Amino acid sequence: MAKGKVVRGWLGVGIQPLTAELAKKFGVAEGEGVLVNEVFEKDPAALAGIKPGDVIVRIDGVVVDSPNKLSRLIATLTPGATSKIEVVRDLKHVTVDVPLTERRELAISTSISQQEEKIDVKLGLDVQEVTTALAERFKLRDSKGVLIAKVEPNSRAQAEGLREGDLIKEVNRMEVSSVGEFTSALVRSRRGDSLLLRVLRETRAFYVVLKLSD
Repeated sequence: MAKGKVVRGWLGVGIQPLTAELAKKFGVAEGEGVLVNEVFEKDPAALAGIKPGDVIVRIDGVVVDSPNKLSRLIATLTPGATSKIEVVRDLKHVTVDVPLTERRELAISTSISQQEEKIDVKLGLDVQEVTTALAERFKLRDSKGVLIAKVEPNSRAQAEGLREGDLIKEVNRMEVSSVGEFTSALVRSRRGDSLLLRVLRETRAFYVVLKLSD
């Protein structure tokens, strides 16, 4: 009533639930917290030092066990207030003080033929270097990474929701900016292992786990 509109707190992160596979990769129990897959520049989380790959487990002492729970908690907080956000980062618990701002009422959706290279580990995808033209074609806000040029039907990649035009930004928490770096990351992995990929689709990032064929 005082402001003439609904005012909600804004953290400035992209989040996703922790599946069993993701929880294992980040060293937490399934359902223990929510995974930060993206941190928006110049927003409260970024300014406070929260990073992609952090797992938010508590806000002001309240346990966070789902994306909906986190969203509800943040929405109830007053812009300008400082919240203590506890995250798990590299297996360590870290508490960050985050001054929240007002939520921006913007609609944010959640979640190729040249120089293709076949990755022979039965992931079910082909990758290639990303160009400015390809970044524009797939509406990518970033061009640093490796572009998925093709996803094989009925493959592991397709089963995990990957698709043509997705940009692979990290493999096992390491940034990749070329097909060579991506291939090197795969060479370091053994069959039967799983890969943790950070992927950009248009303007939103997310994590996915792909298991290498035995």
